[in-house]
Amino acid sequence: MDLRQLRYFVAVAERGGFGAAASTLNIAQSALSRHIKELEHELGGALLERSARGVTVTESGKVLLARGRWLLGAVDDVKAEVRTENREPGGTVRIGAPSSLADIFYAPLARLFVERFPKVQLELHEGLTEAMCDRLLRAELDLAIVTMPEPNHHLDFETLVSEKVFLIGPPRDPLLKRGTLTRKEFDRLPAAVVPLSRNPFPPNIPFSLRVESSSLMKRSVASGLGYGLLTFSGIHEEVAADKLSAALLPWLQAERVLALPRGRPITRATREAVAGLKEICGILIREGKILTVTKPRSAPRAPSRQHAARRAR
Repeated sequence: MDLRQLRYFVAVAERGGFGAAASTLNIAQSALSRHIKELEHELGGALLERSARGVTVTESGKVLLARGRWLLGAVDDVKAEVRTENREPGGTVRIGAPSSLADIFYAPLARLFVERFPKVQLELHEGLTEAMCDRLLRAELDLAIVTMPEPNHHLDFETLVSEKVFLIGPPRDPLLKRGTLTRKEFDRLPAAVVPLSRNPFPPNIPFSLRVESSSLMKRSVASGLGYGLLTFSGIHEEVAADKLSAALLPWLQAERVLALPRGRPITRATREAVAGLKEICGILIREGKILTVTKPRSAPRAPSRQHAARRAR
């Protein structure tokens, strides 16, 4: 059985006769009848019942008709996807991210798409990690860049980068002047400004304010309302301009993660967005705007006695 025979059978079954199907397929009726007989012989039984009023599908033919429609539809989908791959990507890509990530990724991603993929329209949304993952699940987004999301069986996660985390405070804050904070000093913080999403502040620290965006956090911290947590990518401009002070928290890191819906077809435009975000991340790392967590090197293995003996020779 080949796809041509399957397409012929479906056409005859759907049109209720060989004449109508032959006309639609632009094939001689005798040739069409021969192909159907060959298919019936191969499958070991009648697929169609012939009569003067046309044809009806047998029980075994109903099975083949249902499976055949699905298979032919899948083949057409594959053809459409391959044709799309061979054309310039188009359509819309809906992307979500927390404000701290949107601030550093959205503008360069938009410039990249204007230059390389002008037929693609980007929809850029902001929100907390939990909200972005929820919108992915509701098919309101195609892609999200999030921070340390909860495991979810319906989403696929890929770590984009692990960033160092800083405690931020007002300009020239005496607590942060050394540039690094110990865990004990961190635990004795007088007050904290935190986002609504999950945060690593210990429960004994009073929250002076809860905010939903990094820009609001930075303004609140700069005005002296407390301390906050952000990565260097989100504060490097303010630190350079002496609008904020910051100290590294060596035991913390922020996992920046690409999130995609599991099992949903991914368009070429969405794949190009993923590739673009990875490219931009690499550029930001090389420019020193993203400070990555350095993984500790594993200790060298001690040489075996035999290896040591060979070296001694």
